[in-house]
Amino acid sequence: MTDSAPPPETAMSHRIALADLRGDTRQHEGTASPEARAALADRFDLPSVESLHWEVKSAPWRGGVRLTGRIRASVVQECVVTLDPVPAEVDEEFDRGFVPFSDLYSEDKPGSEHEIVADRELGDIPEALTDPLDIGEVVAEEFGVALDPYPRKPGLDDSGYTSQPAGVAPLTDADVKPFAGLADLAKKMNSSEKGD
Repeated sequence: MTDSAPPPETAMSHRIALADLRGDTRQHEGTASPEARAALADRFDLPSVESLHWEVKSAPWRGGVRLTGRIRASVVQECVVTLDPVPAEVDEEFDRGFVPFSDLYSEDKPGSEHEIVADRELGDIPEALTDPLDIGEVVAEEFGVALDPYPRKPGLDDSGYTSQPAGVAPLTDADVKPFAGLADLAKKMNSSEKGD
């Protein structure tokens, strides 16, 4: 069985042949074009991706390839409470291993998996290698994982309301529940009547 087919090409695609990746350790880097940033914003439902730069090192590993990299980006997300724009910075490192498809699946029994042990350094199970390997798609996937899943507008407290401005006294129970004092007064009157 051959290596699995590469995914469809996208605006972020940066494909490199396995023959080039399996030789020596190499450095790769790129900056997302306006088209790629727009595609990422659409893919991850973001108002905008202002900038994205990535650096990746590829090295031969267990018959396949290991990618270690760093992504730095400026994005705008939507607040999960108010839907207001929330500027955010992404600075994420990643480490992923890819091995030949035949090492993950048995040729004797189609659909059966070999026992693949998570790599101690990698901390994850290797993925099926494609030829060519799309480093840009790996970067796009890691970018999506690095985004804050619950972006919040600055100044919101845990309840989702804007926190108290400086110099303004917090609301008291009497402000929030103006009739709370009447309940206390009724209790006092009832207890005094029982005493008589």
